[in-house]
Formats: sequence, C-alpha cells, structure tokens
Amino acid sequence: MLRQIALAILVYIILSVLDFMPLHYPSLMIFPLAWLTMCALYKRQWALSAALFFSFMGDVMGWKNELIPQIGSFALAQMVYIILFTLLMPPRVAWPKSVRMLFLVFVLMVYGIAMYWIFPKVEDKIIASGIAVYAVLLLGMCYSALRHRNICLMLGATLFVVSDFILGTHLFVQRMPHAHLLIMIPYYLGQGLLFIGVLNMNKIEAK
Repeated sequence: MLRQIALAILVYIILSVLDFMPLHYPSLMIFPLAWLTMCALYKRQWALSAALFFSFMGDVMGWKNELIPQIGSFALAQMVYIILFTLLMPPRVAWPKSVRMLFLVFVLMVYGIAMYWIFPKVEDKIIASGIAVYAVLLLGMCYSALRHRNICLMLGATLFVVSDFILGTHLFVQRMPHAHLLIMIPYYLGQGLLFIGVLNMNKIEAK
C-alpha cells in the first residue's frame, strides 16, 4: 500500500508542477485533483473520493471563473470532509487538549481576520453570504481534522485554510503578484496531505 500511495503522490506532484509551468494552458489546474479523485476511487475510499471530486469541480469552476459555483463546490467538499473526519473515522488517539485549544484559537483568529479583512470588501450580497457559510464549513473541517492525532491531516487542513485566505485577499482586497503560485502551492500541498492522512488513518484502522 505504501508503494501505491508513493506512486499516486509522485504523479500528483508532477501534475501540480505542470500547472506552474509557462505552458499557457490554464486547464492544467484541474488535473491534480482529478488524479487524486481517481486514486481514492481505486482504493475504495468513497467519502474521500467525494470530497476530492467536489474539490475537483471547484477547480473546474475556478478555471472557468464561475465564483458562486466554485464556492458551492468547495462547500460540499468541506461538508464531506467534516463527515469523514467526525463520523466515518472515529478518533482513536486525539491531540492533547492544549494543542487542540491552541489550534482552536488559531482557527477562530483566522475566521475573525477574514471577516474583518475580506468580508467588508465583498459587494455582492449573495457571494458575501456564500463566503460566510463557506468560511464556517472550512474552519469546521479544519477543527474536525484535529480530532485525529495525524500530522498530515493537521497540516493539510491548515494549508487549505491558508490557501483560501490568500485567494479571498486576492479576489476582494488587493490583487497580488504571483497569486496563482501563492494560492495553489498551499492548496495542492493541503489536498495531498489530506489524501495521505486519510489513507494512513484507514490503514491503521484496518490493522
């Protein structure tokens, strides 16, 4: 199984790197998550597959510059991740309470900063409402991942939050140079780590 995961991640890294190459094919951004989705399906990780698929659809909508469907797709992905981390993967060993509380403070700080920094800049009320709901789901996913003492899940969820925070800043506050790199590097790393973390946890459960 370790060899299969390593091969899946190697191909994922190659596809992710291609997205940053000066090839002038914006559609390259949809292939990394499409690959991870297929890998999760191959491993019969149905909930993980669903979360990755909705993330893939979010990437497709982002490529097409369809913001509302993009938010909706990623909101569905976060909902599936929350169900996966809370109901389908009961925690066997949790992080110490001090670590969880520190991380909760971090999550709430990020949410507060986002609401202060980004939310007032969103002029469209429908988009603003969608972002507010999505932010709650994203941080819920982040905290639910912390219920498992798994560094991949913890880092993956954190990087997901960082990526979305940069994306929100770029879209609504100030256009950033090299935004694609700043947004997609933590995003690809985060999704890859969540993929590894879930497979690793399920491997432990199977023993």
